[in-house]
Amino acid sequence: MAIMIYLLLSLLVGFLGIGLRGGFFLYFILSIALSPLVGLMILVIVGSNGDRNTTVKLPRY
Repeated sequence: MAIMIYLLLSLLVGFLGIGLRGGFFLYFILSIALSPLVGLMILVIVGSNGDRNTTVKLPRY
């Protein structure tokens, strides 16, 4: 039962990593090798590097 929960949490971390550099497979393998919690922390650190466009364009009147 504990192994199933571990694998399900690793799958969840993998799915959360789909839109990021490395994708599902990298974060899934990291979560299995290290732990789902460490994989999630790596996901948060890598995902917060600012690949998003944060500029706001205001309309001109």
